[in-house]
Amino acid sequence: MNDYASIYLRNQYEVDLTPTQTFIFSLIDLRTHTLFQNSFAIITAHNPQNMILSHRENALRNQLLYSELYKDYKVLKAVGCLEEHCEAGYLVYDIEYKEALRVGLKYKQYAIFYCDTKSLRYVACQSEEVIVLRDLK
Repeated sequence: MNDYASIYLRNQYEVDLTPTQTFIFSLIDLRTHTLFQNSFAIITAHNPQNMILSHRENALRNQLLYSELYKDYKVLKAVGCLEEHCEAGYLVYDIEYKEALRVGLKYKQYAIFYCDTKSLRYVACQSEEVIVLRDLK
């Protein structure tokens, strides 16, 4: 398993389903949830190409990402964390796979998280290499 795969498997995700309800999951501790009945991507604009930016710069980048997405998609706040490092982003419902990759590339992300209702996967934006794949069935 490459380094990115071991990192992404250990990430924990928090998705704000409603203002008072948060769903938390990881790819290691994956449990069924209605969230996985729709296709979606989790995309962030934080830390382009893994270059650490200030909180302010990351917040501005994520505002731009949100302004691009919210007009065409249902968007929920999402946060991915590994130990002390967290990156805010968005869960974007019904975005096509290629469009999610395009957005990830536009914001200079190494990878995106994508669910097609059958599987969850991390995909490298540039090469489209599947880094981690988990079946949902």
